Formats: sequence, C-alpha cells, structure tokens
Amino acid sequence: MSCNIINISDKQYFLETQVPISSSKTKHLIQIKELLYSGKSEYQKIEVYDTYDYGKMLILDGIVQTSEKDEFIYHENICHLPMFYHKNPKKILIIGGGDGGTLREVLKHPIDKVVMVEIDKKVVEISKKYLPTISEKSFDNKKTNLIIGDGKEYIQKHKNFFDIIILDLSDPDGPAEQLITKEFYTNVKDALNINGIISVQSESLTEQPKLTITINKRLKQVFSSVKVHQAVIPTYQGGIFSLTVASNTNLNKVTFEQVEEKYKNLNLELKYYNPKIHFASTILPKYLEKIFKNIY
Repeated sequence: MSCNIINISDKQYFLETQVPISSSKTKHLIQIKELLYSGKSEYQKIEVYDTYDYGKMLILDGIVQTSEKDEFIYHENICHLPMFYHKNPKKILIIGGGDGGTLREVLKHPIDKVVMVEIDKKVVEISKKYLPTISEKSFDNKKTNLIIGDGKEYIQKHKNFFDIIILDLSDPDGPAEQLITKEFYTNVKDALNINGIISVQSESLTEQPKLTITINKRLKQVFSSVKVHQAVIPTYQGGIFSLTVASNTNLNKVTFEQVEEKYKNLNLELKYYNPKIHFASTILPKYLEKIFKNIY
C-alpha cells in the first residue's frame, strides 16, 4: 500500500504530502475506494486511485495530477485561454500533458496539427488504460503527433514555428524541474512565431505563492505581455490555482467582443470556459494581487 494512504475510522484516505515549495501546513484528505495501479517508470512513481468524490485520480510522485470529476476545469483553462487570445491558431505544441486532457481540448479547435511531447511513455499508457474518459481517444486523432521525448530538447530544434505552446507540466521537482527556468522560457519564445502565445500551469496562488511568483517573474523577463488567470480546482491543494498566459503581442488588446464572436462561431460544448470567464478570471482579490507586488 502507498505511503500516502492513511486509515481513519476504518476508512482509507489519500494524503498529498509532497507539494513543492508550499508553506501550507494544511493537508487535503481524499477518501479512496481502492488503489487501481501503482508502479514506477524511468522518471517517477505513478499511481491511480478510485475515489468516492473525484472518480479515478492520477498521482505522480505523491502529487495529484488530475481526476475524472474536476479535470475539465484545468484542461479547459490551460487550453482555451491561449487559443482564444490568438486570432487563428493552427500549429500547437503541448509539452507534458500525458493524461491527454489538454490534447482533447486543443482538438476542439480548427487547427492544422498538434504536437505533444511527453517525456514519460508510462504516464500516457496508464492514463489511456485507467482514465480513458480524459483523453477521449485524442491520441488517435490524425492531427495528433505524439512524441515520447524531452520537451526541453524538442523546443531547441524549432524556431518561429508554433502559434501556441502549452506547458502542461507536473510540479517542478521531478521531470519538469528544468522547465520553469528563464533559459527554457526563452527557448519557448524562440519556438513561437511572431504572434505566438505560451500557456503555463503556474501553481496554487494560495498554497504555493513563492513558486507562482518565480514563474511569473521569469515569464516577464522573456515576454512583454503576461496575464495571470485563476480557477478553483478542488483536487489541487484545495486552493486557488493559477494559469498564466504570455506573449510578445499585447494580450490586453484582445476584447470581449472578439473572444465572444470566435466562441459562438466554434459552437463548443464546454463545462467551464466561456468568454465571461476568460476575462473575469484575470481579476484577483486584493490579498492575491499583493503576491505580484511583492507585498504579500
């Protein structure tokens, strides 16, 4: 049995204990029905639990990655925010995202191709087997090019090519450790075309503010326009999660009317994202705004 499992009154709970750069002393218990899979890949420990409240849940190195119940909140935001900021994205790159949720959302747009570079083949295999409703066969789509490899190395081989690059990464203390550096963000910028946009999962505003600040500062050193969006994703440390979009085009010039028109034309069936959410999610309460003013 996993060391992240504790027993209370004859009930079993998953306890997330390895949240990186977190100052919080509060822990989130999730009651489980059973452990469906536990094993190790070349890069990390992989577990899948069946839970009462969140359905099947993917865990990497003791940290929650996604669950059947609330995955749509994360995947719709990390995908549709940059896709709607951009006028006409056609060539998309996803780094990470082995569960396939971000890939699923990207394929809802009229794109030409999407390249997905995932370092851990085992994560893709386990996700397809135990959480097939997340990817919805998006790995088999003819527009998908799945590459098992190092995203850092792949980026360096491309210049002025992608319209959108989505960094759907695990927390930066495992395989993703080198993918929040200024050097890496610079390579991402070089791989984008002139109007290109990057989308980043930038951790919990309430549980990991120092990590959020670090990511934000480094993005601002590379990109002229950086927008932080928020969403409450229950399985992610139980707090307010952040997703950051950055570009060297002015994201502030994108209007609600432009996003709404594009949204209506695409006629997407989404559970979370809409044009109002797109802009409302950039409004942070004052105590969280202070994080980015170095007052918090």
